[in-house]
Amino acid sequence: MAEDTHSPPDRRTRKRVRLVLLGLLSYLMFLVPMCIAVLAGASRMGWGGVAGFTAAAVVINLVVLAAVASGWSKRFADPSLMVPQLVAAIALALAMIHFFQGEARSVLLLLFVAIFFFGLFGLTTRQYLRLTIGTAVGYAALSTWELRGGDAPTQAWLMEALRFSALVVITIWMSFIGGYLASIRRRLSKQRDALEKANAKLQELSIRDELTGLYNRRHLTERLEQESERGRRYGQGFSVALIDIDHFKAINDTHGHSVGDEVLVQFAAILRLQARFIDHVGQAPERTLGRFGGEEFMIILPGTSLAGARICLERMRAAVARAPFETSAGPVEVTFSAGLAEQQPDEAAEALLQRADEALYRAKESGRDRLEMDARTS
Repeated sequence: MAEDTHSPPDRRTRKRVRLVLLGLLSYLMFLVPMCIAVLAGASRMGWGGVAGFTAAAVVINLVVLAAVASGWSKRFADPSLMVPQLVAAIALALAMIHFFQGEARSVLLLLFVAIFFFGLFGLTTRQYLRLTIGTAVGYAALSTWELRGGDAPTQAWLMEALRFSALVVITIWMSFIGGYLASIRRRLSKQRDALEKANAKLQELSIRDELTGLYNRRHLTERLEQESERGRRYGQGFSVALIDIDHFKAINDTHGHSVGDEVLVQFAAILRLQARFIDHVGQAPERTLGRFGGEEFMIILPGTSLAGARICLERMRAAVARAPFETSAGPVEVTFSAGLAEQQPDEAAEALLQRADEALYRAKESGRDRLEMDARTS
């Protein structure tokens, strides 16, 4: 499946860009033996040929670099364009070998080792073998074309046969070894990705309530501390609400704890749905809502005044009151009481939570199914 071509550069794209730059560096490293061969008279390409080879290598790599860095290459199954890069490198190597003679020609066969080694970054054994066949056919065609006619000595044919056999053996060996090592890299990469996903899932589970799927008390406490510190540092106030299901003990005593769990799950789902409309700081709605313990829940409302928090909680209370709580024991009527408090300047999280808890106690003492606010200043 093709990747999104319009997404911003990610870790994999940056890795592909570095790989292209490494390929360009490899091309430029070939300049050293090329220059030595020209100085030693072992190459017919001359300095003009060296300049032409350099220009071709730079152009090829710049084109690939532009395709990878811009994300255009993501539309292909191989976003790194590994195979096209290697095909271009093999073609340039064959062209360069054509201008070399004698011992220098044999030495330059080592270029193919470097080219095939570059494939360790992503080729499969099948892709390697296809490149091996292409390289062998290309070299055989080059040698045949160079020795065309009947005046070529037998020794020249034998030397080319020797080079050809060495090239085939080396590239086949590199194909199997390189494909094996590349498969290990891919397997390790998949295992690393799976491990990262598993760690992320474990981290998520560690802050979630097992029954309701909402955030648990530990995470709520951490979030409350974070919001309190932000409020003290930047003066951005927030409100907190403690919610308690009315007469929940009676539900458990009458219908059993399994029915009580059903009520908790449905209650949490209603709060989660309503919480989508009370997020004021661009965070995920669930980050402000959680189960504080038992039948008690907490909602943290960043950037929300006490009056705004009351409007949100009244809407929630109305949604719960009209919701049909269908359980295995039949329909159950559910209401809740809530206590609200707004952070005061330099107020600690514990003090704010205590004020919300006192407001909740007053709501329950005043008849339940109601909200109470603590508007005291610190």
